Amino acid sequence: MTAPSDGKIPKDSPGDHLRRFRIDARMSLADLAGKTHYSRGYLSKIENGLKPLSREIAQRCDEAVGAGGALLRLVQGQPAVRRRRQMPVIRIVDLPPASTWFYGRDAELARIVALFGSERPRASVIALFGLPGAGKTELAVQIATHLLDAYDGCLFVDLRGDQGPLATDDVMNKVLRRLGLPGELIPHDADEQTALYRSTVRDHRLLLVLDNAGGVSQVSPLLPPGGRSDVIVTSRIRLSALDEAEHIQVGELDPTAARRLFASVTGIDAALDDPARSKQVDRIAAQCGFLPLAVRVAAARVRGGSDDGLHRLAVQLDEAPRLSVLDDGTRSVGAAFASAVAALPTEVAHALAHLSLYPGREFDERSAALLTGASTAPGHDVARLLEGLIDACLLERRYAGRFAFHDLVRLFAAELARALPPEGAKDRFLQGYLQMAQHADLIVTPSRFRAAKVQPGPADWYATFADTVAATRWFDDEQSAFVRVCELAVVDHPDICWRLAYALRDYYFRTKRSAPWVRTHVLALDAATRCDDAWAIAVTCNNLGLAYAETEQFELAAAQYARALEIFVNLDDGYGAANTIGHQAWLAHCLGHQPTAIRLGLEALRFYERHDVNRNAAITLRTVALAEAADREFDAALGHLYRAREIFSAADLMLDEVMTLNCIGEVFSQMSELARSAKHFRAARRLGRNVGSTFEQARALCGIAGVEAAAGRAQHAALLVDQAHTLHTGYRPVPRQSARKRASGVVDERQTV
Repeated sequence: MTAPSDGKIPKDSPGDHLRRFRIDARMSLADLAGKTHYSRGYLSKIENGLKPLSREIAQRCDEAVGAGGALLRLVQGQPAVRRRRQMPVIRIVDLPPASTWFYGRDAELARIVALFGSERPRASVIALFGLPGAGKTELAVQIATHLLDAYDGCLFVDLRGDQGPLATDDVMNKVLRRLGLPGELIPHDADEQTALYRSTVRDHRLLLVLDNAGGVSQVSPLLPPGGRSDVIVTSRIRLSALDEAEHIQVGELDPTAARRLFASVTGIDAALDDPARSKQVDRIAAQCGFLPLAVRVAAARVRGGSDDGLHRLAVQLDEAPRLSVLDDGTRSVGAAFASAVAALPTEVAHALAHLSLYPGREFDERSAALLTGASTAPGHDVARLLEGLIDACLLERRYAGRFAFHDLVRLFAAELARALPPEGAKDRFLQGYLQMAQHADLIVTPSRFRAAKVQPGPADWYATFADTVAATRWFDDEQSAFVRVCELAVVDHPDICWRLAYALRDYYFRTKRSAPWVRTHVLALDAATRCDDAWAIAVTCNNLGLAYAETEQFELAAAQYARALEIFVNLDDGYGAANTIGHQAWLAHCLGHQPTAIRLGLEALRFYERHDVNRNAAITLRTVALAEAADREFDAALGHLYRAREIFSAADLMLDEVMTLNCIGEVFSQMSELARSAKHFRAARRLGRNVGSTFEQARALCGIAGVEAAAGRAQHAALLVDQAHTLHTGYRPVPRQSARKRASGVVDERQTV
């Protein structure tokens, strides 16, 4: 169909004419929709007279079907010049001002600028996500400011994801108006408006900053078609379903950047040359968790930065509820966290609160399952809760299945926990944690003698470990929490506290972590006393005495052993008494009382041999041998050590065998048989690697160093000693009798089984 030569249009409806022109052009409704960016349904309504033919649509359809202006004249009532509508050439930049105090983001800035500069067939989308208050918006503004010259314009839209998220069509309306399109030309129909938005944005090279997105469904329709325009999105959650976006997490600042930000806001940049003031600022920045929002709020409280003001602020952040201090009436760290939590499903928000009860810094899925109540089924429920918190940037994934809160998030979550009704999370956690420790200890030291009171029951799923390596790793991962767990249990669950310390004894003996060993067992002794359990008191005294002996607090050790022995004798507990006397034998050896050490050791040995307690018998043989070697009874000492090694090897007790090999090496060293000494130290080092004992490896290295030094190779000996200290920080070789403090009367030589 072609337009009449006189320019007159037959008196049919505009929709009829549109249909005729479309059919004449051999176009389907879908073809026309594709060319005009209006939906097929909306164009069908126009053709059927259900929607008016607007001037905008008439012009687009006229161009699409080649009507020569005829469709446009239908709605104008007069001839029109055939031309494609052009948007006004207006360069729009409505970014918020970029802060001049912007530190610590150079790497992210350079990376993102490089991404925008690369050739690509579609829009580049950068999705910044991170903890509330991490500075995502500021980073987006800084990036956009840096890139402005590369675009026709830059539009900043707050999507209000933390409040009532803006509807997508409202956002499109805002963008179209800012680009200069009159409101009367913006269609009310959602499909029509979307088509207009896409075609308009396609015609420009824009940088869109979509700030504070609430979710992917809010962002996806706003992404521009083609490769001319680019987008920066910020969100408190990871927008994982934006498949083609580059996702970049924005974390806290590094300490140097946090210090510079604090100093800039307070105006004390030059004063940081003062070491005392610089240390105070670093303390405050750390109390703020290096979170930009927190640092800015704290700094605003002490503008001018007097020393008294800095000190008062640091004290407030320590002593007052910290989140209340990080609130200046306009900006609030707590309010930012609250808005993020409000968007969570109820069960995920409750999980956040309950996980804050964990007494250490990092936890695993086992502890998370206990705290959240998801411990009835392995894996699935707790994994979903943890992923929900990670996606909301309220929980961080650390190494090897460990999780941690930002310090300020932990404080906020603890406030939430206090507001929740009690649901037994603490009780559930402590009971489950004891079970984990007991079964890990059972796997690592299966041959350890365990009385009925400390035998664990069947393991629930969270207390099962695949092998010795997995159980050992659990001890290593959890070691920073052990003292805090005992502190958590000592008053309300004293029975759990002393049993937990008992399960930890062998771990501390292996690793020589003396300070927490002493602290957990002091708490355990208090707990056992609260339980009024004589056996628990005795066994805890015995283990606490061993901790004191390992740290050369010999008088304290002797007092604990004496108390333990008295109780065991009164309870007619022969094993407990023999074990204590064996420890007293070691103490006598440490103090240089070798005849007493030998006598006590042989007394304990007779009990163990009568009752076939082979491991304890071999341990006592080792003690007796060292005392004999100190008295230069070398043949007897070596005989006892070889016998002990045979018992350990037969029972596959490799750590005990490593210790015995080191003892044999030390005896040969005392005998000046250097080759045989070195041979046993090297064997101990090899086996020590297999069992993962850094202490015994370091002990072997120092033994080899002694051999090298005696052979005149002092430089090589020094290198070996350095390796030993690197392998086991703070390694101290077991001191020989001559280097130990003698203390007469510390060991009561009359005590026997």
